[in-house]
Amino acid sequence: MDKKVCGEFPEFCYKAFNCEEHAKQFIDSGTFRLNCLRYCRNMEDESRCDQTEGKGHTKEPGIVTVGWVSPNPAEKTIWTREQGYQEHDTELGNAKFCFCTCLPDVNRDHMKDKFGKYIVKIDDPRKLAEDINDYFIGKGQRFLIEGCRCVYNKGQNLDRELIDNERLDLSYRQKEFEKFHKDCEFRIVAIKFREPCKEECKFLSGQFE
Repeated sequence: MDKKVCGEFPEFCYKAFNCEEHAKQFIDSGTFRLNCLRYCRNMEDESRCDQTEGKGHTKEPGIVTVGWVSPNPAEKTIWTREQGYQEHDTELGNAKFCFCTCLPDVNRDHMKDKFGKYIVKIDDPRKLAEDINDYFIGKGQRFLIEGCRCVYNKGQNLDRELIDNERLDLSYRQKEFEKFHKDCEFRIVAIKFREPCKEECKFLSGQFE
């Protein structure tokens, strides 16, 4: 089997479940669900809903064009180029599905309050990502499997200009600081090759419950 996955993986992580049965199914038989990233924009749970999910937004240092408008309409606008912050919005069009967990330094009381009181420790997140990869290979489906830590700087001023690939990565790993930084989130992301996300998609199966 091809064990190739990419990204960064912690030594271990935690997964919280609202339902004890679901936690046992994950431990005993490896049964779990990958949520469509776009679905997170419309979750009923307001504490977890993120209407900007799947969209990267950065403010990067660079040259910007500034217009100075005179109060006298007869005078021309003065245009200058100066150092400032350029805003970039990015979104990856491919269908994306996430298995969301928390990093070792998370406050587990916060996890219980927000995600569920049944917490499972995942001792080898990279092995889990490899197993997900094997599952898709066995189904004849092509996915890119990536492990990534969420970064909590959406819309904030950055200290350097990013390259295009860095901006694209932020579209599925960037979150707002105030609402989400306590989650200490680590994700295993499955990105579908050559297939866009469908509006009606909720889970990997594309079916609603």
